[in-house]
Parts: sequence; structure tokens; C-alpha cells
Amino acid sequence: ALTGLALAGLAAWLRGRRAQRRAEELLRVGKIARLNALGELAGGMAHELNQPLAAVLANTQAARRLLEDDPPELAGARGAMTNAAAQARRAADVVARLRRLVETPGAAVARQPVRLEAAVRKVLDLLDPELQRRAIDVSMRGQAPPVMADPVALEQIVHNLLGNAMQALEDVPAGQRRLLLTVDTDGPAAGSPQDGTQHADSQPPETGQGILTVQDSGHGITPDALAHLFAPFNTTRSGGLGLGLSLCETLAHTMDGTLTAQNAAPRGAVFRLVLPLAPGQA
Repeated sequence: ALTGLALAGLAAWLRGRRAQRRAEELLRVGKIARLNALGELAGGMAHELNQPLAAVLANTQAARRLLEDDPPELAGARGAMTNAAAQARRAADVVARLRRLVETPGAAVARQPVRLEAAVRKVLDLLDPELQRRAIDVSMRGQAPPVMADPVALEQIVHNLLGNAMQALEDVPAGQRRLLLTVDTDGPAAGSPQDGTQHADSQPPETGQGILTVQDSGHGITPDALAHLFAPFNTTRSGGLGLGLSLCETLAHTMDGTLTAQNAAPRGAVFRLVLPLAPGQA
């Protein structure tokens, strides 16, 4: 009887030890998951803040140079400082939006009617010096009724897509660097697929949606890269975080939109952003 009790006690102790080790392992895994999530959030914040902060620095430096001219060019300096202030507000909006996502991860973004072409022109104006420096021929066509979107999130998506397109054109001869932006409603994506299409959301667009396509004349996307294009930390660029397109996909999803990518004929890549039209615009 005593032997049986001892064996039962030993078995209970072993079960307790196993349960304790299991709990410790779960706690360790949970800590790692939280650290990974924190790292992804920090990387995402760094990626999103880098653009407006770089614009603030460029504009303040330009304003300083203009003020040091003899005589100082006050009108140009005022314009540069106005742009710097606008980008500082944009950075603050990015921080506020990320904070909302952390505090209430399931909350819907605050959306309002926004014209796609107006958002695109705003980003093009910001990137104009860089586009000219790289000798990129930019064409924009079409228009659409207002879509329901978070203006800051929409500008962030457009900025990322145009930034990626500019990088895709780096290895293309200067006279062949072209960027075509098309705004439409429920139209097909520009170009025809060659190596398949990567969908951030596989559902086809429904009636009543605004569409922005960004098509470049680069070398296109390799099949392997296309298969994992929207995965976090997936990048083919040296020093890249691999968060840009993942963030774009997340932002599009929070606005009930979709983001897809495919290769175009005869060459290049096409990104297609689809967002629901504002009520009464379908």
C-alpha cells in the first residue's frame, strides 16, 4: 500500500513538473511573440516616419539656403517651411494612427470621402524633385468619384507604391523610365499578367469601387518574389526592412480595400489598389 501511494505521489509530482515546464515554455513563446510583434511595430513605425521626416529635413535645409541668399528669397523659404510643417503634421498623424492600432487593434480607421487623383497628385508634388532627378517620365490619367479612405493611410500607400516604382526603375536606361498612374472605377488592371498575380485579398472587386493602378517600365517581379510579395520582412533590396508592401496591404485592408500586384506586358510591374466608393457615388 505504501509503495502504491509513493508511486502515485511520484506520478503526481512528475505530472506537476511537466505542467510547470509546459507553462514556462508557453510563457517563453509568448514573450518571443510579443517581442516579435514589438519589433514589427517598431520597424513599421520607422518605415512610415522616415518619409515625412526626410521631407521635413529637406525642406528646412532648402529654406535655410534660400534665407542665406543675398538678397534672401523669402517667398521660396516660406513655401519650403510650409511644406516642412505639413510633413511634420503628417508624421504626427502617422504616430497617432499607429497608437490607435496599438491601443485598439480591432478598431476601424476613421474614413472620409477622398479623391484618389487628389491624393496621388499630392504625393507626386512631394516626390517631384526626386522624379526629375531620376529622369522618370510620369503620366497620370483618369478620375473617379470619391472613395472612403483614411487620407493619411491612403497617402502612405501611394507614397510607398511610387517609392517602390522609382527603385524598380533604377536599372532602366534614363530614356526608358516611365511611370503610368491610372484612376478608374471597376476597370481592369493596366497591363496583362505574365508571371501570375499576387493578391493581398483574393476577392474580386465589387461594383462601386475606385481603382488606382501604378505601372512602371522596370524589369518586373520574379515569380519567387511575386509569391511572397506582401509577406512581412520579405525584401530583395539591400538594407530594406521588407515592411513597405506589408504595411500597404494592412492599410488597404483596414479601409475595406484590396491591393494586388502582377507583371505587365511587355515589361514592368502593376500594383492595383481598390477602395470602396463613398456612399451615393456607386
